[in-house]
Amino acid sequence: MIICPICKEKLEREEKSYRCSKNHSFDISKFGHSNLLLSNQKNSKIPGDNKEMVLSRKNFLERNYYKGISNAVNEVVLKYSKDIENLNILDIGCGEGYYTNLLRDSLISSGKNPAIVGIDISKEAVIAAARAYKGMDWIVASASNLPIEDESLDFIICMFAKIIPEEDMRTLKKGGKIIIVSTGENHLLEMKEVVYESVRKEFYSPIEDLKDFAYLETVNSSYGIEIKENESIINLFNMTPYRWRSPKDGIDRLFALDNLQMTVEVNIDIFEKK
Repeated sequence: MIICPICKEKLEREEKSYRCSKNHSFDISKFGHSNLLLSNQKNSKIPGDNKEMVLSRKNFLERNYYKGISNAVNEVVLKYSKDIENLNILDIGCGEGYYTNLLRDSLISSGKNPAIVGIDISKEAVIAAARAYKGMDWIVASASNLPIEDESLDFIICMFAKIIPEEDMRTLKKGGKIIIVSTGENHLLEMKEVVYESVRKEFYSPIEDLKDFAYLETVNSSYGIEIKENESIINLFNMTPYRWRSPKDGIDRLFALDNLQMTVEVNIDIFEKK
């Protein structure tokens, strides 16, 4: 599935590197990841999440507070892949690989044979994924220039990440599915009520952005959690966009808590390439 980001020729693995027919070569690190992000594709010197944000998310997710999200997504993938044994899957914005790894485990336990590529623009996130989870290809790359062959994918998973419809259309097979996971209107409502004086409920619908695809359905998943560690409350906040735009007094109130009841809610939108 993986192609050269420079010339778009197929990359073949040669021991500790990928190489294309035009002799462009990309090393595979000691952690097991490859960096296919070209310098002209970077929007900053250190694009994507930094090491602190990656560590916060990794520590929070490993306590399985969000495993209900993973279970819901995996059920959707199994539903739409029941007639496909050998699956090519791309996880865009894979982060440190928590959801990607659970998806792979779910598919293998159901008798599937998945080939999964995880892509993120954050080098720190991809290194964390490659260190923790084996059996998948972990690549630093941009969603706007996917190093993936045309019409090679059965599924694209996009969890809380930017959507580039043109690249999704190019890389999906006909009949291939895009699964978009976004936050529901009540997601983390109780945390926001601590941090902000007034809270506005809102959610994103990708239907308009993916109007060239066939919309199949939206699956809503909502459940409650109780966070019992101050460290996890801090980690949760630091892995959200709210860390950049919240009042200091609100953050101080949140960081003083040792226990917090919380709503987790996501919408899972499924689309098909016509």
